This record gives sequence, C-alpha cells and structure tokens, in this order.
Amino acid sequence: MLRLAGPLKRKATLYIAGRCSGSRLISKDVSPDTSKANGFSMLSLRSFHHSTNASAAPAAAVRLQTIFDNDEIPPNLTFDKKSSFAPKTKPVVVDVPQVSKPVEIDEDEQQIDEPQTASAARETEQLEDYLDDDDDDDLEGDFDFSSSVRPVVPLPDRLHQTIYHGTDGSKSGTIWLNESVFGIDPIRIDLIKQSVDYIRNKIRGRRKAKTKTISEVSGSGRKVRQQKGSGKARAGHSRPAHWRGGAKAHGPKNTVDYGDVKMNKRCKSLAMRSTLSQKVKEGNFILVDHLQLPSHKTKHFAKMLEENFGVGKHDGGTSALIVDHHLDDTKSGAASYRGVPINLWVASSNIFKIKVANQRYVNVYDILKREKLIVTLSALKEIENRWNDE
Repeated sequence: MLRLAGPLKRKATLYIAGRCSGSRLISKDVSPDTSKANGFSMLSLRSFHHSTNASAAPAAAVRLQTIFDNDEIPPNLTFDKKSSFAPKTKPVVVDVPQVSKPVEIDEDEQQIDEPQTASAARETEQLEDYLDDDDDDDLEGDFDFSSSVRPVVPLPDRLHQTIYHGTDGSKSGTIWLNESVFGIDPIRIDLIKQSVDYIRNKIRGRRKAKTKTISEVSGSGRKVRQQKGSGKARAGHSRPAHWRGGAKAHGPKNTVDYGDVKMNKRCKSLAMRSTLSQKVKEGNFILVDHLQLPSHKTKHFAKMLEENFGVGKHDGGTSALIVDHHLDDTKSGAASYRGVPINLWVASSNIFKIKVANQRYVNVYDILKREKLIVTLSALKEIENRWNDE
C-alpha cells in the first residue's frame, strides 16, 4: 500500500522493478530509455510513509505517472487495475459487424426472393412441408421403411404410431403409445450398457475350462532316477509341468463364474424403457395388429416381411426382432414353442436375420442386436403393463 502525503495522497498496490532495503526505496533509473535495457526483479513496494527520505515518494510517483502517460510501461511492471494509481487505459474500438438485411418472403407464393444454396433450399422445403402437413402421416410413423435416414419426430408426436395389418402390411389404424414406457427422454445410455453387460455375463455363465493339477494327472509318485550319478538333472516324480504328459502349470481351475452378477430392478426397468424409447425415436418401431399365420410355410411370411417392412433380405437385408404375446398352450390348447405360436416360429426360423420371441423373454440385448422391432398389439399391451413405471 503506497501512501503519499499532500495532494498526492492516494492508495495503490504496486509491483515495481527495483530493489528495496527495509522500507526505504533505493532508487534505480526507470526512465523509458533504460527500462528495457536494465533488468528488473519483481518486488512489492509496501509503503513510503516509514521512509527516511519522505521527499522521494512524490518524485517516484510523478516519474511513474510520466511513464504511464507516455505508454512506455516496463514489461515487468504490474499493478492492480482497481487502484486509483493505475494508469488510464485507452478505450478499445470494436468494429461493429455488418448485419445483413432480412430475407423478404412473398406471403402469397411462399418463395424466397434472394438466392440460396441447394442444401439451404432443401432444408427450408423440408421444414415447410413438415409444418404445413395436414395429413399427420409423418407424426404417425408412416416412414419409408427402405430408407436408412429418417427425421426425428419430437415428443409427444412420435408416440402416435400407425398399426399395420399382419398379413398384407396395409394400414389398419393408429394408436398412442404409453409415454412412461416409449417416451423416455433423455435416453439412459449408461444403464443400457450396464444391462447389456449383465445379460452377456449371464449367458457366458461359469468358466468351463479346467486342467488337471499335479495331484490329479496320471503318473506315479516314485522317484524316476537316483539323485546323483546319472549325469542328468535331478528329478522326483514323473508329473512335473515341464515334462511330456505332466500337469499344466497355473491352468484354469473352473472357479470363475461370470454369471454371478447383479443388477437393480429399477435399473433393469429404466434400461428396457430407454431401449424401447430409442427404437421409437429412430423410427425402427413397427406395430402390427396380429401375426396369426394360416400356415407354417416360410415363403409367404418372408415375402410379406420383405415387401412391406424391408426386413429379411439375404443381400444387405435388415435384421428384425418380432415380439408376440406369450401363448400358454396348456390353457389355450394351441400349439406353441417357447411361448410363440408354432406356425409363426416355424415360418420365421429359416429367414435370414429374423428372430421371433414372446414378450416375457425379450431383453435389452436382443432388441439392440437387431435394427427393427416388430411388435403385435397383444404383446404391446403386455409390455406396457409390465414395464409401466407409474
């Protein structure tokens, strides 16, 4: 803190180049000509009011102010910008960017007068088509299934899905999905990853590799040869790891169980609902009214999937998981296999990249492993009742 008497009384914090002995300033030339030539060390000049030479303080202040006014501040001189002794900085002139005039749009013809690039014009046209569309086909999920790029419909419009006929693929109606199951936002990718690891570890199960130890491998424990006199290395029994027919050194013991993992129920539920919401968000969720096939023949069912939904092709085809309701053959009397109607199971078992399952055995890993998810109305009701978090 620099305290000056008289008209120069002001407070400031300075870090000046120079040498200080106690509280007395040993003056050194800090003129503009020699400030760059002479080396300075950064010291803190605390006060001048205890100085033995009180007249040196105004002279030093005037000299520093002269340096500030000439804009020739030494590079190693630092000061507090909030101090009253700080030099007055010059205002910085900022160039104001030129704002272009807004584009004038003809309200009658809805055409842009100024020229645009091809990409900008295409985006503008798509936006106008989306806002001016009165049919709500895009909002119902009526997309081109052969196209790999689809627009993301915002919530809650994406929950309005189209129902297709299970035999010919024609439209049979629309339905609103449950928001707590199919409208999770944001998607919990961390729980999806955790659920996939959990399922794969359960499938892997206990490690099956097992090797015999020295006590288990066949062979006698008798000493092979005498300790000395044979000219060979000393040997005990005939089962060491470095001998032919011996034991395996540090082999697998079948003690690791990869399936011994746990996952909370709430995490499982949120991971499943996030996966279903992601399929709806991508536009890969297809809803059909039923899949009651009159025959177990694969030809007609494969043709229907390929023509209407674009799945099951051998050359660059799209994979799909078909989910139907759980069929209990003991109660209904209908033939089933793993809870799936027998005709649907047999007809789809030989189609490329197609898997059929009932909703009880569907997991996150099976849904993510395939691109499209085809669900029947009966299975949709069971899924919403099972995974509803309300």
